[in-house]
Amino acid sequence: MTLSETIVLAIILVVIAVVVIAYLELKFLRKSMRARRVRAARRIEELPDDAHNALITTKAILGTMERNGTRSEEAAALLEEAKAAYDRRNYRVVLDLTSQAKEKLMALKARQQAQGDLVKIEASSRGGAEEVTTKELLQKEYPPNYMPAKFSIELARAAIEEARASGRDTSKAEEHLMAAMAKFDAKDYAGALAAARMSQRAAEGLPTEAAPAMAKPEPAILACASCGAALREDDVFCRKCGARVGPKTCPSCGATVAADDAFCRRCGAAVAR
Repeated sequence: MTLSETIVLAIILVVIAVVVIAYLELKFLRKSMRARRVRAARRIEELPDDAHNALITTKAILGTMERNGTRSEEAAALLEEAKAAYDRRNYRVVLDLTSQAKEKLMALKARQQAQGDLVKIEASSRGGAEEVTTKELLQKEYPPNYMPAKFSIELARAAIEEARASGRDTSKAEEHLMAAMAKFDAKDYAGALAAARMSQRAAEGLPTEAAPAMAKPEPAILACASCGAALREDDVFCRKCGARVGPKTCPSCGATVAADDAFCRRCGAAVAR
């Protein structure tokens, strides 16, 4: 194939490609234009329904606000104009007028809500003695010692972290902190507060208040009922007068009697003191 034939063939192919592209473009444009016309026609067909729905919605909003004591003369006038436009089949005008009426109603509602909030704020500022302070609010919402215990636990945690960073021993402080957290979970807020403060003091290297040691009960002092000499627990006879050690008994019936009894409670016999 010569050079001239190659050039002619290339030109023919280019022309064919241009024709194909132009055909496809025209086909796409015609399809999109047809779809646009269909959508426009559909919108035109839907205009009466849209206008009717807009009228009903606006009328309902206006009626609700009037029943609640709010009336807008401007919105009512716009609604009447929209009804007249609907009767003339000016549906686009109906949509525009109802949109304006709804905007005015919404603006009026927002303005009244803002005024109501302002009245509430002014009333609360004039409350005087009835004003609730932050402390009173916390006391109502949380049980006693809840917030102090929670705050002290956080302080103890911070003190322990600082002690660790300084290389100090925190084992005792951690024990108190665990005890505080356990008491807090058990709703023993007073105990949690005390344990948290001890944890903080231990973490800061301060002495903690040790629990008072239980006093050992003193042994009872035994004495001879006859002469009053001191006795040991295992004594059977008094080492001073030789009297038998034991509970006082009735000489008649052998019943146990108290030390200050003059007569036996069982038989009534006289008991020597």
